[in-house]
Amino acid sequence: MKLFDALVNPYNGVYIGPEQLPDTVAEFAGRLAASVEAWHHHYSLVWLELPASRSELISVAVELGFAFHHCTADKLMLSKKLQADSYLPSAATHSIGVGAVVLSASGKVLLVQEKPLEGRSPGYFKLPGGMVDAKEHLVDAAIREVLEETGVAAHFDSFLGLRHHHQGQFGASNLYMVCRLTADETEPKPDPREILQARWFDCAEYLTDSNASFYNKLLVQTALTGQRLSSQKVPGYMKGPDEYEIFTGLA
Repeated sequence: MKLFDALVNPYNGVYIGPEQLPDTVAEFAGRLAASVEAWHHHYSLVWLELPASRSELISVAVELGFAFHHCTADKLMLSKKLQADSYLPSAATHSIGVGAVVLSASGKVLLVQEKPLEGRSPGYFKLPGGMVDAKEHLVDAAIREVLEETGVAAHFDSFLGLRHHHQGQFGASNLYMVCRLTADETEPKPDPREILQARWFDCAEYLTDSNASFYNKLLVQTALTGQRLSSQKVPGYMKGPDEYEIFTGLA
């Protein structure tokens, strides 16, 4: 039985790509079984990439001991250890979000109020931001999110801090990266799909506003003082002190 080509990566793993897949399930099954048997004492593990159009091959691979590793909309990556002590790197463990403290020359900060779910009251004003797109830089993501949510064009100044926790979507942890941006006090134009209001707030007033998030106020304070980053706890911010870590310029 013909084997798959042994495309070896720097970690002694073998990769089988879509271009090697035979036309029939029977030929795939025989070739994969023979390849695994032949490679068992030479390589650490096997990576198998299947396009969505060849999903009929998934059950064959699983029966031969392959396990799902990660997937995208158009492909599935499976893996099989050939040696018990082989190192199998994890797929993506985190989602990444960005937020922005957008300041004006007159000492105002740009904040948004999100549209609530049906039947719920709107929350208080918060920093604009959202999720980072694939292959997008953090700075670009922060500027884009501000423009999309408020219609305000801003410029990057500095990195302010981050929040890290383990209650992200789909079981992943989450990193929330916050930047300091500057912008002219142009009239905000909130995104009608997700933003109820966008407004400029006087920073001094916002920092004493009892309705404002303690964490958001901490970030605004950090932006104004320019202090270096340190790790700290924010009382009442999440369920327990061991579930998150926050780095800002205020200790």
